Parts: sequence; C-alpha cells; structure tokens
Amino acid sequence: MASRRVMVVDDVAVIRGFVKSALRDLDVILHEASDGHQGLEMQDTLPADVIICDISMPGMNGEEFLTALRGRGDRTPVIMLTSDGDKAVVNRLLKVGIQGYLLKPFKPGLLADRVEELLRNVSPPAPEDADAA
Repeated sequence: MASRRVMVVDDVAVIRGFVKSALRDLDVILHEASDGHQGLEMQDTLPADVIICDISMPGMNGEEFLTALRGRGDRTPVIMLTSDGDKAVVNRLLKVGIQGYLLKPFKPGLLADRVEELLRNVSPPAPEDADAA
C-alpha cells in the first residue's frame, strides 16, 4: 500500500522541520514548500492527501494559497497554522474550506492526530480492476 502524502507550506524551515518531526510516526511522505506559490506548483506535480499551511507568509500567504487552491477545484483537506487566533480570519478560512487550524505553538501529538484523522477520511485511489480487459 502506497504511503499517503502530506505537504507542509511554511516559509520558516524550523517550523517545517517541527511538522516533519511531529508526523514521523505516521506512514506518510512529507513534501515541503517554502511559500504558497511553491505549494501550488507542488500540488500540481506531487498532489498531497493533506496540506498543512501557515497563514502568515511573504508573497502568497496561507489565505491566498487556500483561495487559489479551492479556485482550481482542489478539495484537499487543509490544516492552517497560525500564531494569531483572530476569529474573523479563522471564520473566513473556514468558509473558504479549511478542515481545521492549530495555534502556534502546538503539541506535536495534536497535529499528528489531526492529520491521521483527515487521512482516514480521504478515500484511497481505486484499485485497478484485475478482471478488466
């Protein structure tokens, strides 16, 4: 069975490393993007099953990334990371289509549990029909 893919989009390498460490016990392949533009490109070539994205990034921030992703019809589950629990921002992101958010700093186990829950709810690719042809 192929591993699931998780992409972390964050401009801070230390945070990407922290996420990688938090998910080390899950059977996932982790891809890293340093900004929203790179995240969109990566989603085209190596589509993730779950995306973890920071809200505050230079260039294309997390909200812009999410809006662009959803605008392309991509419904991949997204968890937003934020150091600011501004309810108006969170409500706006929920309307655009995030599946959750975590306030920084967060406990690694909490992130791993949330990713695992989302991966369980993502349908695996359909197996090829061996009887066909």
